[in-house]
Amino acid sequence: MIEVRDLKVDYGDTVAVENLSFTAKAGEVYGLIGPNGAGKTTTIKAIATLLEPTYGEINVNGVSALHEPEKVRGTLGYMPDFPPVYNDLRVDEFVELFADAYGMTPDTSRKEVRRCLQITDLEDKSKMLCKTLSRGMKQRALLAKTLVHDPPVLLLDEPAANLDPKARIDLRNLLKELAASGKAILVSSHVLTELQDLCDSIGIMRDGKMVVDGKLEEVVEHASASRRIRVELQHAFPAAHALLTENPKCRPKDGTDADATQIELDFNGDEDDLVALLRTLVESGAPVKSFHQRKADVEELFLAVEAGEEV
Repeated sequence: MIEVRDLKVDYGDTVAVENLSFTAKAGEVYGLIGPNGAGKTTTIKAIATLLEPTYGEINVNGVSALHEPEKVRGTLGYMPDFPPVYNDLRVDEFVELFADAYGMTPDTSRKEVRRCLQITDLEDKSKMLCKTLSRGMKQRALLAKTLVHDPPVLLLDEPAANLDPKARIDLRNLLKELAASGKAILVSSHVLTELQDLCDSIGIMRDGKMVVDGKLEEVVEHASASRRIRVELQHAFPAAHALLTENPKCRPKDGTDADATQIELDFNGDEDDLVALLRTLVESGAPVKSFHQRKADVEELFLAVEAGEEV
């Protein structure tokens, strides 16, 4: 697992990270998100032992990253946000270089390189020079080298950048499989919809500090005082909009037209109130096609944090 306690990182007079604490457990994907300049990349680099914190503790699998950095590096797979591949190497040579750096025997190296090229869908590109690859393919090559020594902890900074939709889906499925195998995975990303489907826990940073931290569904639900309901009608029925507007427990989304066939609203009642609301709509003659609670949305929570709101 990854344990960060009271982490502080200064760049001269600039405080990049301050009093940051969180835990990413083995077997889960932890999403670290926040606005640009929030301190996400600095945090990941500190965990990867690429910079020395001003203060605080970082433990990876029970080993101190500050006191035993070499030991920690052997258990980490680090993927930075920009793919620095070696242009004059073939793809298989690039991945093999890192396998050799971890002291693998030639037979083991060939086996692991083949495995990583297969799971990153680069088998047919293995003999191509890295400089001929697209930015997305370079991103895949970087992921392949990150996985080649089968590390128990993964640090991935914007791993889905430049990937096409299929590759993003493949990456999400792969990370879920890796977490299910027992790895601790820390992911930083701006693609919030992907984190919603991928992460078990999230931490949202702002100005170098942790604002929200915990299980994904729990923190999103906790931050919202009301539930979001979506009502879909077969055809326009202005009376339905009037009923929802007049109900003290309902607050339709601003700008909703009375003739709209899809109405979203914040609802602050309990389950009995929700049943009563649906019954009132049906008894009024409203042609209700669907009536359901929308899944908690990490994007809305992120925007609230970015705007400086209390969550």
